[in-house]
Amino acid sequence: MKGSRSKKEFFDKEALVWEEKHYPPEVRQKLEDLVISEFSIIPGIRVLDVGTGTGILIPYLVKLLGNTGLICSLDLSFPMVCEAKKKLSRMQDGVVCADVHHLPFRSEAFDRVICFAAFPHFDEPKKAIGEMTRVIKPGGMLVIAHLLSREELARHHASRSEVAKDLLPDDETFLHLADAYGLRVEKIDDRPGRFVLKAFKN
Repeated sequence: MKGSRSKKEFFDKEALVWEEKHYPPEVRQKLEDLVISEFSIIPGIRVLDVGTGTGILIPYLVKLLGNTGLICSLDLSFPMVCEAKKKLSRMQDGVVCADVHHLPFRSEAFDRVICFAAFPHFDEPKKAIGEMTRVIKPGGMLVIAHLLSREELARHHASRSEVAKDLLPDDETFLHLADAYGLRVEKIDDRPGRFVLKAFKN
């Protein structure tokens, strides 16, 4: 999922220190606010967390789901998956090592597909959107989100050669991709400290 071999190796090596480096308490508070305000998580739904990394979203999703529903988290980096599994606290949830371009799930399996802090790293954005849409139930939602704006994210990635070319598509590209796969975009919010795309499957 996280791109070429060198890119995958980059994420593999970062797994043990990822949260310490990128998620201090003030960032975690911003993340919790984002999850609550934008992800529309309600008890009983089935959630796919694509590009989970170390599973940073899992505790926030569990808090909103309570004892109901299901979370399946997915990443291409096996060391990241190993870290994410440590956050599992409910029997019904799981973490798998797999590629967003070939999701190992039946069609229309999830109510929400959430892609947090991962989309720019996908080698084939069109195929990734297609696969994520395929596994969403009709009326379900895709959320692509970051705690940085499109411009801030580009500057952030520019500091590391492995991900320097990993950018968020412009609005027109996102709208074209959504339309191609039967998604209705409700909002694209690109501003300092936040990027959120929300789209519903027709």
